[in-house]
Amino acid sequence: MTETNKLDEPLSDADYDELEAFLGSNVVPQDCMDLEMLDGFLTAIVCGPELIQPSEWLPVLWSDSQRSVTPVFQNNEQAERILSLVLRLQQSIRRTLAESPTRFKPLLYHAETDAKDERSPPEASAWCEGFMTGVLLREQEWEPLYAEESSRDWMLPIEALAYGDHDPEYLDWVDSEEKRLGMIDELPIATVLICKFWQERNRTDTPNRAERRAQRREASRKGRQRLH
Repeated sequence: MTETNKLDEPLSDADYDELEAFLGSNVVPQDCMDLEMLDGFLTAIVCGPELIQPSEWLPVLWSDSQRSVTPVFQNNEQAERILSLVLRLQQSIRRTLAESPTRFKPLLYHAETDAKDERSPPEASAWCEGFMTGVLLREQEWEPLYAEESSRDWMLPIEALAYGDHDPEYLDWVDSEEKRLGMIDELPIATVLICKFWQERNRTDTPNRAERRAQRREASRKGRQRLH
């Protein structure tokens, strides 16, 4: 089975380890996303108001500052393998949110402690920064979610964890471990609600888009008739 033929196959633990190791290696640009940030980034792309092709978002994964910079792959086989892992991760996020939203969990790193088998709580900043990077790919299109007070509140835990460490506007929400953990606990449900917001909006807007396309085709046809 070729890599392109198994994009619906969930990632195994070994696949996650392989992708994580590649993103942390010295063959990728210095500002390449790590696995946690990539997970947040792909979640925003999956949840968002419109389809974004990999040809647009892949350069952002490799380097947000230099969109023309790419990894130094050993060969075409490695490039295909890594791309397959990234696309399978995206498809896994999409499937979970569509079919089993109550099982959705952000992929968050836990910092290791000196104590054996113990980990400190996750910070979640990288995941949320990745999510917001995905939002900014279609900043204007995300405005309807911000226009309604109830749905705008769903973005608060994501924005607070993404920006709270360096933006005074959000600092009060994450200035203690208890508050940060509270924001982290809200991430799964907030993400599901955001996803459902766009799913519902796109369903109700689909007839309008089809009607506008028909109107444009009719106007174009009449224009051609006038030219003849």
